[in-house]
Amino acid sequence: MFQIVRLELDDNGEVAARRPLQPLFELREDAMAIAEFDASRLWGDYGCDEARDCWWATDARGRKYGFIVESVAATDAAA
Repeated sequence: MFQIVRLELDDNGEVAARRPLQPLFELREDAMAIAEFDASRLWGDYGCDEARDCWWATDARGRKYGFIVESVAATDAAA
């Protein structure tokens, strides 16, 4: 199972807040596609960070976000 996690980044690019999103996905490709969609909805710039294998975005106020996909163990998914 795979889960999208939205990271709010500070001015230095460090993680200020971390928010796991629902639902869980069976395929990583599906989770990455929805992560791209989530990034595109923030009303700012967005794109793929191929070096980190994630999506990034800025909102209308200039705040920065990352959308990463993490593998979740089946026991974690049931909790």
